[in-house]
Amino acid sequence: MSLVSAFTSAVLPILSVMGLGCLLAAVLDVEVEPLNRVALYLFLPALVFHSVATTSLSGDTVATLVAGVVLFVAAMMALTELADRLLGVPEPYRSADVLAGSLPNVGFYGIPLAEFAFGDIGRTTAVIYMTTQSFLMYTLGVYVASRGGGEAGIGAIKEIFRLPLVYAVAAAAAVRLLGVAPPPGGTFMSTTSLVGDASIPLMLVIVGIQLYGLEYASVGRVIRPAVIKLFVAPLVGLGVALALGTFGDVPVARVFVLLCATPVALIPLALTLSYSDVAEREGLSASEYLTMTIFVTTLASVPVLTLLIALLRSGALL
Repeated sequence: MSLVSAFTSAVLPILSVMGLGCLLAAVLDVEVEPLNRVALYLFLPALVFHSVATTSLSGDTVATLVAGVVLFVAAMMALTELADRLLGVPEPYRSADVLAGSLPNVGFYGIPLAEFAFGDIGRTTAVIYMTTQSFLMYTLGVYVASRGGGEAGIGAIKEIFRLPLVYAVAAAAAVRLLGVAPPPGGTFMSTTSLVGDASIPLMLVIVGIQLYGLEYASVGRVIRPAVIKLFVAPLVGLGVALALGTFGDVPVARVFVLLCATPVALIPLALTLSYSDVAEREGLSASEYLTMTIFVTTLASVPVLTLLIALLRSGALL
């Protein structure tokens, strides 16, 4: 698998659609929030339901994958916390680094990337990863964000139960366990598949619009968290996959490692704005600092992910 093939088949389509999102935002001044709500409350739940209800992954593989996500997030939080403490990084930037290092953009960026790179198994693995990470975001993520200067209440943690994707997973798991899943070629599943497939370009357009709307400052200060996210995180993901026996499914393990290497997610920025943006040092708020980290990791992820996809597809890794 050549770098050119990995780039043109998996990374370039992602960049192209994100670029269209940026162009749309520049020309029409599109508001991202309505699109984001449509994606979260309609298109993404349909994608989740269809992927989980029709997946060929065994129950053991899914359970091990969930455990892998938990281990990866916990390990990255611990490593980033230790590194920042040793380097004397103060709050609120330390909490921002912990969020950036441990919570990759598996949803709006990772699902399309995994599907382009690995097909249906990539999409299903990314959906399960994203769902597990969502629970961690609104529990551990809220706690970490609140350390940076704000206060988190039980209402923030309850946010996870307002996300339709949680109920989409529960419903899909229930129909599989009960053996009453709708037939794949029937009207219901065909409609769900159609809506779910539409979420892929929509999510990338949303990322492009969001990146266009971010305000950037000097990027030099976020080189350290960017290196941790793009280079340390995939190595930790590889270690987790090997420790868990590659989840009993090597293609799933490859997708898992790829997802661990995706850029910083946008949800940590929302958590930082809500719970730790009150503290400021050297004229830079925590949200501005995290915004720069998202920007740098998204741009730098292009060559990193291209190389990683080539290595994973060729079998050089796993």
